[in-house]
Amino acid sequence: MVRIGIILTDPRHEAKGELFACSDLEWTKSVPKEYIVKQKKGLKYGKHGIQIDVAMGAYIQHVLKPKDMRVDFIMPKKVSKKRLESNDLNFIVKYGLVEAESFGKTLYSNMKGNYSNMKKSLHAAKNVYPPVDYQELVNSKISYYNYMKENDISILPTFAMAAKEYNELGHDGTMKKVFEFMGRKGIGNVFAKPDLGMGGLDARPFKATDKGRRELSTYFRKMMKKHPGLIVQKELKGFGDTKECPELRMFYIGDEYVYSVSSNQNAVVSHPEAEGGTLEAPLKKLKAHTQRMIKKLPPIVMPNGARLPRLATRMDMGWRVEGRYQPFINEAEFSFSSYAEYKPIREKFLDYISSAAKQMVNITGRYMKSRGALASRGKASRHVVKPHFQKRRRSSSKS
Repeated sequence: MVRIGIILTDPRHEAKGELFACSDLEWTKSVPKEYIVKQKKGLKYGKHGIQIDVAMGAYIQHVLKPKDMRVDFIMPKKVSKKRLESNDLNFIVKYGLVEAESFGKTLYSNMKGNYSNMKKSLHAAKNVYPPVDYQELVNSKISYYNYMKENDISILPTFAMAAKEYNELGHDGTMKKVFEFMGRKGIGNVFAKPDLGMGGLDARPFKATDKGRRELSTYFRKMMKKHPGLIVQKELKGFGDTKECPELRMFYIGDEYVYSVSSNQNAVVSHPEAEGGTLEAPLKKLKAHTQRMIKKLPPIVMPNGARLPRLATRMDMGWRVEGRYQPFINEAEFSFSSYAEYKPIREKFLDYISSAAKQMVNITGRYMKSRGALASRGKASRHVVKPHFQKRRRSSSKS
């Protein structure tokens, strides 16, 4: 029997807007009651829904029905090395290390204490997908922006510095570097955000004026005590919030595109005209661009050396810089909101769930096969293949 584990986020958290309304779908009726969230209003397809990670597991169990394969739903409080090792492969879909830390600190009292346990368990178990090294690289904005720059993946002009480097260089030395970055042609005003930040917490713009620079200096003093590092990027006026400068969240399973949505700070969601929505977006060009870029992202290599396909990736894309077409990646994530509550894309979202479930089965099969092959190979050699995710980086303050 092959066992797939899925580390879940708490259903009470997802009830605030990331539920998949499913009471009209036969294959969801076998989902255990503890994973079903009821609501009085707001769901078009009934009064209850399930979270995305549960939907993927339910699709495997009740639609695909792979022979000799079972799904283990693991609630946040139940994560442990022993539980993870009882499965063949465990997937993180929505709830990983960043979510465990953020939810425990700022959002939900019932999530407190989860981060330290999650970190300990994920580092101890060697059968978690994606592996911890990959999670930590992608979770850290500093790490993945530097990775993108070094691998010719288009991003906005970016300055990134870890708190450790800030402390070694000193405040004045750091700000000299930041102001040099701001002074370069075409950068001007900037937008700063913390490493490992979520939901726009402690992120804000700064003008390229004397007052703006003083404010940015104060921001650095305060935020470097609070966060593991800071990122400063060229500011695009109205980015993500206006028709003149939108952001498109593009969803992939493996290397295959599924759908896109756009959402502004007022939670107004739309999708591209090419997919029946109202957003003017050069979708064909952006798809071609992101399909090239996604192949440059770090490979997923398990601790035993097994190289596996991607599950889900969300590429958050901008494409208008000062009125010109200039595509760039704002974020690239493996754990994210999928806008399941946005009703106009429901058919696309159903395709997303089914594709993700099939990819989970595919990844697990390949992992099991490679694990057997690597074990056989290991009998003849003591050589250990170590995961390798990125080129050797220069200073993290590279701009």
